[in-house]
Amino acid sequence: MREKSSRKAQKAEEKALHLLARRDHSREELRRKLQVRAFTPEEIEKALGWLEERGMLDDFRYAQKLAISLTREKLLGPQRVSQKLYQKGIPAELAKEAIEKADELLAARERLGIAMRMKLKGRSLEQIFPDERTKLARYLRQRGFSWEDIWEAFHETGGLTEE
Repeated sequence: MREKSSRKAQKAEEKALHLLARRDHSREELRRKLQVRAFTPEEIEKALGWLEERGMLDDFRYAQKLAISLTREKLLGPQRVSQKLYQKGIPAELAKEAIEKADELLAARERLGIAMRMKLKGRSLEQIFPDERTKLARYLRQRGFSWEDIWEAFHETGGLTEE
């Protein structure tokens, strides 16, 4: 019976390794995917521990890589990046550290400015109608920027009048 259990644990390790070969995963993502494949919690934990021991599974490394990608390539704000990391099963403390590291490379205010300029397509805030400014603000909010940062960015670019 012990040998059968050991073989099943080895199959869990192989499956997890196969999944990691395709792309990085968080520990929680791998756990979910292995659960769907009917491995026992013990087999899953053994496989995940084995991968961590060998440095193939590292939530902090994964969180940093994902946070940097989301901030640099997608120009997402801190709140949206945090939400994405949460969905991937990254613990809150690791997510916070990863977001801080990504902000060092490209600050949230810079990303907000870039996203705003891209959406305006060469126009200034003064050149667009108030309803377009409202849509722009909602767009930036959906991308994970705070209302305070959006408000300040609009003020700095002269796009807010008495409204």
